Amino acid sequence: MKKSFLVLLLILFTFCPCYAWGKKAKPLLYFGISQEQIEKNLIEKNKQQNIFHIGEKIYFLAYTPEGFKSDYIKYQLVKQADEAHVGGYSRVRNVTCRIRNKNYYSDYFILYEAGKYYLQVFDIQNLHQWVVIGEFRVVE
Repeated sequence: MKKSFLVLLLILFTFCPCYAWGKKAKPLLYFGISQEQIEKNLIEKNKQQNIFHIGEKIYFLAYTPEGFKSDYIKYQLVKQADEAHVGGYSRVRNVTCRIRNKNYYSDYFILYEAGKYYLQVFDIQNLHQWVVIGEFRVVE
């Protein structure tokens, strides 16, 4: 009985790192130039790409271990003005979409202006607090 409990505990800590040592898994936002690159970075736990060129497809994957609370999410692209220290933000894109999987959503967009951008993902039930946020730059 004790051996089977230890084996079960070992399996739980090995294959479920979110429960290991009491740490809770956090939502993630990955960017990349292709869906394959994002999947590779997730599997190999590589550093993600945060600098893109104008006119390049920017793929993203928003993941939350607890799952989204509803079938719809909203994501916003926000651009920060380079000369602004406080404020100077403008909304570039605001999309509400239905999700097929409760734990992740993936899509892409193309930007034609250089600058510093933020991508915020919200659960449709709470638009006041984002689930996950990430920043990236678009350069010439």
